[in-house]
Amino acid sequence: MNIIVLVDWRVTAETKFWLKDELIKLGNNTGLKGIPDYDPKDDTTNWGKIKLWFKYFKLAISGIRTTRKGDVLVSWNFVVGAIAAFICKLFGIRRKIISLNMIAHEKGFLNTVLRKFIYNIAFRNKNLWISVNDEQLIEIYSRQFKFPVDRIFVLHDIFYDNYEQCDFSVGLDYIFTGGDAYRDWEGLIQCAANLPAIQFVGVARKKNFPSVKNIPANLKMYYDIDPVLFYSLLKGSKIVFLPLNSLAPCGLIVMIKAALLSKPVIITETASTKNYIQNNVTGKLIAIRDVRQMQDSLLSLYTDEQMQRKFAENLKEYLKKNFSTKTNAEIINNVINKIE
Repeated sequence: MNIIVLVDWRVTAETKFWLKDELIKLGNNTGLKGIPDYDPKDDTTNWGKIKLWFKYFKLAISGIRTTRKGDVLVSWNFVVGAIAAFICKLFGIRRKIISLNMIAHEKGFLNTVLRKFIYNIAFRNKNLWISVNDEQLIEIYSRQFKFPVDRIFVLHDIFYDNYEQCDFSVGLDYIFTGGDAYRDWEGLIQCAANLPAIQFVGVARKKNFPSVKNIPANLKMYYDIDPVLFYSLLKGSKIVFLPLNSLAPCGLIVMIKAALLSKPVIITETASTKNYIQNNVTGKLIAIRDVRQMQDSLLSLYTDEQMQRKFAENLKEYLKKNFSTKTNAEIINNVINKIE
């Protein structure tokens, strides 16, 4: 049995990826396949997203052609794995497919139509297994997509060896909010307007930011910046504040990187964030779109260095103990071994 890991970026002979490496350590013959013409700008425009779908199809087809009956495709991008299952179901091709990290956020019209069409067929493929990053999502997605519970498993978001780590220190005098999508920017703007003595820094995708005429003077916004500057701004902050406008999994990568940088975190309470944050122990959880609670949490943490240190150190310790690449690779390997 061979395993091919599909990833949604460009792969070369020198490319290292933790999942491939960990599966090899567990005794598997494992290869890696990516998108040769990957362009990060594709995700920023409507035309780019259409091109991205074609690239996903090409990657899925390439993975199928590279493997034989009895081999396993493990897709890091859930959509690519669903497309592979869709193609195999349409053409009667037998491949074992594991598609990781299903997140069913609301999307634009084209994306929604394509996804519904592909998923409806892909999910009838009895050789497809999927992962979610919270146990509560198993029942939700099983019911929503009529998919068997026994082929859904939990794989929590984890930290990687290349993530920067540092000890706690009081940051510069600003609160950081950032991320690609599903941030409550309206809530952030309202908090900044109501707390004029506190400086805020926000980083957003311009396309996801609301059309507002007046941004408070104490809120400095950056748009579509590169990851190096993004994490430099995060690293320099006093507090990382992540108000979310969706209860589906989101905000976790930024939260995890903030934790490893020993930053105290305030984040919206969701099924996923509760796996990492115990309220007032490893951080602060806030109710979705509750601006009053956001402000109260910001004020209480902003003026309490001892609490900042406690949250930062507790979250970092908890994360390193429970959310490693080795743990997730072992879970995936167990799923591979029980596939008939």
